Amino acid sequence: MSAPPPPGDPDEDDPAPRPPGQLLGLRFWLLIAFAVVCIAAGLGVARLGPVLFPAP
Repeated sequence: MSAPPPPGDPDEDDPAPRPPGQLLGLRFWLLIAFAVVCIAAGLGVARLGPVLFPAP
């Protein structure tokens, strides 16, 4: 009789894969909001930059 294999990572022994996470979860919407803020900031700099900081 042989010795049992050493215990490994419990996730490796699990035959059932984990279900996928939510596609449109909180992280997704936070990333979208951050992108919108960045775009708005870029538009603001492009629009107001020449007015606030005129060329010498």
